[in-house]
Amino acid sequence: MLEGYLSGLEENEVRFISENDENFRIIVDEEHFFRLQHERIEKDIVEGYLFNNRNFKMFGCIYNGRSLSCKGYVYSSSNNPPDTLSQFDRIMFTGKPIDVFAGGSANVMKKIDDGIDWNERLFVKEPRYWNEINTKYPAMVNGILCEVGIDYAIYYNERWGERNIGTCTPRFYIDFKESVGTDIIPDCYLWVFDFMKFLSFRRNIKFDDIKIYKRNSDKKIEKTGIVYFRTIDRGEYTNSDLNTILTRDIGDKFGELFQYIAERRQRDTSDELFVPDNDTEYKELSHTSFLECALSFEGEYDRTQETKIETNAEFQQIKQLANDVVIDESCKLVDQEESDSLKEELLEYIKKRFESAAEELKEQQTSRKKKDKIVKYAKKLLDDLDKIDFSLEEQFNNVLKKYADILNDYKKMLAQRMKIRFEGNINLGQIFSKMRNEIGHGHPKDIEDIHAYTFQLARCMIYVMILDNTGISHDAIKRVIHKIF
Repeated sequence: MLEGYLSGLEENEVRFISENDENFRIIVDEEHFFRLQHERIEKDIVEGYLFNNRNFKMFGCIYNGRSLSCKGYVYSSSNNPPDTLSQFDRIMFTGKPIDVFAGGSANVMKKIDDGIDWNERLFVKEPRYWNEINTKYPAMVNGILCEVGIDYAIYYNERWGERNIGTCTPRFYIDFKESVGTDIIPDCYLWVFDFMKFLSFRRNIKFDDIKIYKRNSDKKIEKTGIVYFRTIDRGEYTNSDLNTILTRDIGDKFGELFQYIAERRQRDTSDELFVPDNDTEYKELSHTSFLECALSFEGEYDRTQETKIETNAEFQQIKQLANDVVIDESCKLVDQEESDSLKEELLEYIKKRFESAAEELKEQQTSRKKKDKIVKYAKKLLDDLDKIDFSLEEQFNNVLKKYADILNDYKKMLAQRMKIRFEGNINLGQIFSKMRNEIGHGHPKDIEDIHAYTFQLARCMIYVMILDNTGISHDAIKRVIHKIF
């Protein structure tokens, strides 16, 4: 149970209590029978303290005078004295997703090879050395230097009558080169959550414990705080090493992959629409999930693959020709001296002139709705001019061709699994693109087996593009997609 006071929400401190460490309620002062609701207050961080002499910080706080909620919190792990919760050097996460990612007992124990016939006695293993199982890789997330990896701890139970010589627990950690403020704890949580979500291809990620640590005067790590974040219940996490990316699958690319996934949210590219909540949703396909997958595929292609101008000389020529025609015809309207000075900036000038004309047209409209439409259409037209590139059909087929060494075996295996037989050449990109457009325009047809086939291929190819972009070998990617998809 948590009970204490928060400051900065009212003139006086606000007393709160949480009986389940998640839901909070306000304790009314003895002088008042009720507290009036007022305008909602939202704060990124609210500070306070607990009754057991521990400091407390609440993240994403929402308060209206009568109710209180938050996204998460941190409090001092000790009260002698309590940590100020101003800075920390390391954050550690434990939970089933991390247990699976670490590789289980196969990563911790090794077979004793002493030449004994195992038919003659019990199978025996021994623990590996710490430097064999503990990992550390450099990373830089949003400009912050750190090291990430898996650190193991063994807890022994010495209670009488309980036969447990020790529990080995893998912990995912972020070790910062320099102390960081506790205000980035929510960011750290999202970094690790997104990473585990990617490795598991599931969104039902939950952590058992999150703790922060500081280096003492002897440069040793000491626990200073307990962290908790509320999570949406998306069902039980049932992944195993058979359908999850493990540490041994990504090898020394651990840090690079973590950095790439962690920074996506900061770059507004946290594209999780195509990731299923749980095992049940993984096996389902609807028009909505098909569209979400198509949008995610297009976004990932734009981020990781070359544009049509970069790969197609003829397209580059025709697009440049279109620009030249616009500029040359525009230059005829001004004298030669002005034409020479404007030529470099003319295309940008024309775009700005178009925006200005659209703004004038907007002001002529009497209704707010029409004004908004003018702005929307003008922006869309300019965006479309800039984005003339590969169609979705071309993107789909380009990835199939570029990563044929990874995908060909998987395509055959998937077709056999779904009992689909192809006769002659079939344009999979066209099938995928056509269904996406029909859904987007509001008149989708029934989903057939071939659509489910292209849907699964698209999900797979998103992962292929991401993993290849972080430098993971094609052989490793091939093993990964056969596990996950």
